Amino acid sequence: MADPRAIVVGWLRNEFAAERRDGFPRLKRVPDSRVVRFLDHFAGLSPTDQSELAAVLADWSSYHFSTTPIPTSTVEQFTRATAFPGRSGGLRYTGVNLLAGLAKGAGPGGLDGWFRTRGITGLASQPPENLLRDIADLIPVKIPTLRRLVKTAFAKLFAPNVREIGDGIWRYEGMLAESSLKLMIRYSGSMGRPQLQYQVEVRGNGRVLAAPNLCFESVLGAGFGGWDYLTEENAVPSVALLCEFVEYVARLPARLPEGCCEAKDE
Repeated sequence: MADPRAIVVGWLRNEFAAERRDGFPRLKRVPDSRVVRFLDHFAGLSPTDQSELAAVLADWSSYHFSTTPIPTSTVEQFTRATAFPGRSGGLRYTGVNLLAGLAKGAGPGGLDGWFRTRGITGLASQPPENLLRDIADLIPVKIPTLRRLVKTAFAKLFAPNVREIGDGIWRYEGMLAESSLKLMIRYSGSMGRPQLQYQVEVRGNGRVLAAPNLCFESVLGAGFGGWDYLTEENAVPSVALLCEFVEYVARLPARLPEGCCEAKDE
C-alpha cells in the first residue's frame, strides 16, 4: 500500500514544478517581502540546489494534509533551507509600512540616500517587480480601504457571511467550488505585522483541510500568507490575486490525489 504522505509529496512537487515552469506567474505578484526573498533566493541557486530545495518544501508542506505533527527535524530543515542568507532589508525586502516610516525621517537624500549610507546596494535597493514601480508609489494602502476592497471582491467570488472577530481579525464563511470555506484575515496598519494575513479552512469531497496558515503560498512552501507590501497602487490587483488563491484552496479537496490524506467526516 502506498504511503499517503509520499503521494501528497509527489503531488506537491508537481504543483511547484508547474508554477516554476511558467516562471512563477502567481508568486511574482504576491505583495509579501518574504515571497520576494524566496523568489530571488531560488533564482540564485544551481539547478541541483533548486531541486533539493523543492524537495524540502514539498516534504514540509505535506503535513498540511496530514494529522501527523510536523517532526522537529523537518521544521529545522525547512527553516535552514528558507533562511535566505543575504536577502534582507532595503527597498525590496522590507514591508511598505516600515519603508514609509523610514521615508519620513530619511532626510534630504530620501530613502535612496538612507540606503546608501547603510551600504544597501544592488538588488536589495531595487523595487520588487510587479509590486512597485518606483519610490513615488510607496504609499501603504489604508486598512479600511483594503477591507472594503476585499469585501467587494469576496461578495462577487462566493458571497460569504462576514463577521468581525476582534483584534483586526475578520472571518468570511461561505461555499465555493463545492467546498465549505472559513477564511480568516487579520488586517493591521502597524509596522510589526503584515497588512493582511490570511489562512483558509476548507471542507469538501469528504476532506477537511484545516492546518494552521493554510494558503496558496504555504502549499508551495514559499510563504505564510502574510502580505506586507500592499500599496495604494497595487491593492486592487493584489485583492484580485487573493481571490485566485482562495479559489485555489477551495478546489484542493477535489484536486488532491486519491489516497494522499485521510478522508474526514464533514
